[in-house]
Amino acid sequence: MAAGRPLKPSPFAEGIFRREILPWALLGLTLGLVEGATAAVLVKQHFALSASRVSVNLAVALVSGAPAFSNVLSFVWANVAHGRARVGLLVGLQAAFALAVGAVAFASSGARGLVFTVASIIVARILWAAILTVRAAVWTANYPRNVLARITGRIVIVNSIAVAGAAALVGWALEARVVDARWLYGLGALSGLSGAWLYRSMRVRREFQLLAAEGAEGAASEPFSLAMLTLILRQDPQYREYMLWMGIFGAGNLMLTGQLVLIFAEQMHLTGGTQIGLLAVVPLITQPLFLPGWARLFDGSHVVRYRARQGWALVLASFVLAAGVFTHALPVLWTGAVLLGAAQAGANLGWNLGHNDFASVGRAQQYMGVHVTLTGLRGGLAPPLGVLAYMGMEGLRAGAGKYALALPLAMTVAGAMGFNRMRRARGE
Repeated sequence: MAAGRPLKPSPFAEGIFRREILPWALLGLTLGLVEGATAAVLVKQHFALSASRVSVNLAVALVSGAPAFSNVLSFVWANVAHGRARVGLLVGLQAAFALAVGAVAFASSGARGLVFTVASIIVARILWAAILTVRAAVWTANYPRNVLARITGRIVIVNSIAVAGAAALVGWALEARVVDARWLYGLGALSGLSGAWLYRSMRVRREFQLLAAEGAEGAASEPFSLAMLTLILRQDPQYREYMLWMGIFGAGNLMLTGQLVLIFAEQMHLTGGTQIGLLAVVPLITQPLFLPGWARLFDGSHVVRYRARQGWALVLASFVLAAGVFTHALPVLWTGAVLLGAAQAGANLGWNLGHNDFASVGRAQQYMGVHVTLTGLRGGLAPPLGVLAYMGMEGLRAGAGKYALALPLAMTVAGAMGFNRMRRARGE
């Protein structure tokens, strides 16, 4: 920082940034088709009449939680990446991800098609989790910490717009019924393959130093495992507490989407396009408006202080969405969708970069592995529990399922309070 002004990115960083923009935009179009809310609405709308209500609702829980659940295998990808050139590995993962998304286009309309669709989406999300795990080390190597959030934030903005565009196409297809929404997944695969082809020109700054640092930390001789996960948490009490509150906070966030899809479809009878608009398009398209502000806050503070502020944004968004549900007021729901976009912009930034404030350079990918593995565990548990809570309330009394929203609301509040507890303990 010079004369109180943020430092500008170096010419190298700007050059690398320009190489990344188009590939991630093309991959964003692919990603938008398997984003949690979009995939959940597609499953609920397309298979509602071809499988039992319980099966479809649990499928909604699985695909809405798939973006988080898929991270449970990230320690495997962390091991695969150690000691290997990152660009070639990323290109292969990107291509495989695109093909997995394209497989949805070939699913039948019956119960078997439901299983195939859910499986394809989960495989695609597992591959995307691998991409995020490997990409984290690339970004840390290419961009200095004092400009990291701002540069990667610009990439995320473009990616978010592309994801929102793809979600909007699915919503339009469900609404207009002029084309089977699943055929869009074939086009998404072509977009992703194009992105992977272009990414081959990417470079990693001083990659030999990155690989040497990993080797010095024992990465080459001691693969990441569940034993290493527990060791890192045992040796780093601050990171352990941070993961605790992230677990509670994140589980509440993950429950919310699945519950809202079911409430919107079964109780409020909103169209598929409106559902995707509320849960995917508006939150995604508004993220770029708020991301620069979150990036400046992140670059100027430790992630604990950052989360202590950002957490309340999600609490507010969740309460406004719940208010819209209970009042059946669409304007309130659209307001909640905008607030959700603001909160998710900050959450995504902290999720991708927050571990760097605890880890040394050589252990950044291992710390990210801890984070995403724990994210995977709550992604596998929280959405099904949220859906079961909804169905349990509905079983007691028709229409009472909306009261299950109290569970994710309580968890996000507890998480936000936990981050503030950590901030006070740090004296900030």
